[in-house]
Amino acid sequence: MSSPTSVQYLRPRLESIAVSAPKTKRAKRITMPPEPEPIITCTNLQDLPDDLLAYALTFLPPEADRPLRTECAAVAVSQVSKSLRILALSNSMWVGICFTRWKTKVGFATRLASAEATNNTGNMANPLIRGGFWYSKFVIEERDALRPTISRDELSAATFSLKLWFQSQLYPDMRRVKGAIASGLDWRSLSDTVRFDSPSGTMLGMSNKQTDGTPFFINEDGSIINIQKSFETGTHRQFSLYVCRREDWGWELRSQAYVYRSVENGSVDGIWTDYSSSLIIEKRKKGIPFTRRGRGVKYNHREVPDIKEVKEFLEW
Repeated sequence: MSSPTSVQYLRPRLESIAVSAPKTKRAKRITMPPEPEPIITCTNLQDLPDDLLAYALTFLPPEADRPLRTECAAVAVSQVSKSLRILALSNSMWVGICFTRWKTKVGFATRLASAEATNNTGNMANPLIRGGFWYSKFVIEERDALRPTISRDELSAATFSLKLWFQSQLYPDMRRVKGAIASGLDWRSLSDTVRFDSPSGTMLGMSNKQTDGTPFFINEDGSIINIQKSFETGTHRQFSLYVCRREDWGWELRSQAYVYRSVENGSVDGIWTDYSSSLIIEKRKKGIPFTRRGRGVKYNHREVPDIKEVKEFLEW
């Protein structure tokens, strides 16, 4: 029979053996990494697959502020070789450029529909490398956006919003600026529904019934429109409207008194923002003659848009 001392010795010994018993090892799960995609190696740019090279060329679109410049990267690449020209001017590339460029411009839906209606590249076996159509449409539209003339059909189809360049005594509720002639560009429009009706040769949609039905005349090249007076009497500061294009490709007709802007889809939202948000007080420089009439007194300060081309157009 064991003694109490031996029992006291064996118990902690057995407990230590139980605690230190080895634990069951879990099986390790080994995850095999996916096989790397094959690396395309080439010593020549033209060794790349056509689809990969065409994708790379989409990162070379023309600059938005100077889209027709000859040093455009994509056009420069097209001059390297015949194969690169086919890819750099491909329809798959330039249809995206046209869409991105045109969607911010007036007449986007009409312009896109017209291009798609004349596009005969849809049945080509490989549209990726069959280029030219969309690039040529891009160039045509960009050049047309610089055209400072308007046809009778274009004039008749457009609706215009009309404003005054400066405050007028005819409208006493217009805002005044102390020490300067205030702008009329941040005031309400005189009308947002002005139309030049070609069959009758008169203006319609004027807010004043006395001026509704006023005759207009357009010169041969469509660069000037005379209101009330024919070109036999020449041009006039107040009644001769000079045609120009806005940055959004809309029409603008301007005289020294009035400015008309074409309206897209009947909405005038935002069409005057570039002018009304950039108004500054400009001081007449020494030596610049004062030619504006109708106020009775000369002025040395005026409120105008801080746009060089506009300030140069408007006389003092």
